[in-house]
Amino acid sequence: MSSVLLSLPEIFASYKNWVSQNPQSISDCETTAKWISYFIAGKINSSHVLSELVYCLSNLLVLLNDRIINNAKQLEIPGSGDTLKLWLTVVEYCEVLFELSAQKIWGNRGKWLIIVGVQIFKCVSRLILIYNHKETIIQTPPIPLLDRAKLSKVPPNYGSVRDIAQAQMDSISFTLKGSGRVIRRVDASPPIHVRTWRPLQVQEPCDNDQTIEQALAGRQLIAETIYIMKPIAHLTSVACFGSNSWKPWIVALALDLTSLQLYGSCKKAKVNSLTPKQRLQISKRSFLLVMYLLRSPFYDNYSEDKLNALLNSLSKNVPLAKLICNPLLQYLPFWQSNYFYMWST
Repeated sequence: MSSVLLSLPEIFASYKNWVSQNPQSISDCETTAKWISYFIAGKINSSHVLSELVYCLSNLLVLLNDRIINNAKQLEIPGSGDTLKLWLTVVEYCEVLFELSAQKIWGNRGKWLIIVGVQIFKCVSRLILIYNHKETIIQTPPIPLLDRAKLSKVPPNYGSVRDIAQAQMDSISFTLKGSGRVIRRVDASPPIHVRTWRPLQVQEPCDNDQTIEQALAGRQLIAETIYIMKPIAHLTSVACFGSNSWKPWIVALALDLTSLQLYGSCKKAKVNSLTPKQRLQISKRSFLLVMYLLRSPFYDNYSEDKLNALLNSLSKNVPLAKLICNPLLQYLPFWQSNYFYMWST
């Protein structure tokens, strides 16, 4: 037993080395794990909890492998709030599993205690990130998935973002040994009509606009704070008016629209303009407004019947659609009650 324990660090080191060298192969394994979670749903007792457990573990595996690849290749510049973002990402991957497990063990009261605790942690953590660590727009999850497709475009002898930047600089310039001055190569000179006649400046490498993104300020900071506080406001409304009332639904929608309107007003006034990465995140939030059609009580009163009729029609009239539509009809009530709620941001 002791020999096995002693070999665990060596096994993990070998695993990290294999993951960093075979990102595409590990992606195939991760995809298989997620499909397993869909396959076992409804097939055995307590399948919902087990399916969510497999799905949660597959997400955590992706996060672990992304961190291994990132650390090996130094793809990102470390930030002050990285540890908090890591824990926040883990909680977001596990929150539905926590809720289902608490409901199964302690009943409905235990489920709501877990929901409130998780949302308070997420809200406080996000506020700390934007106010203390000067983070920009918080993504969901805070640590996004690594784009491994881009890794294949990077030559293997480039170990990090800094190495790539240095190689690019070396290709257009050379350094004098005596003075250390950087001189542009003749064949790398731009056309004469666009030359600035200024000496080359050694630039720090940046990845994903990290060095050009600025901390939120003014209306943008207010907009992000409103968005972060939305789950707490919605839960408070549910406690006051009940989960079947329209008021919590309206409160959440109003806060979402207010946040987006504040961001839009900054864009029109060209105040603290957002980077392309930040604008993409705002676009995603605008698109997610469609999810309000699948959230109670709108879903219970309007969307459910129309969606069921559409799936039944596709199942009867489109060849092979029955294989997809029938499982959707069977599990849609469960998915709607556990995934399409207001406090999920």
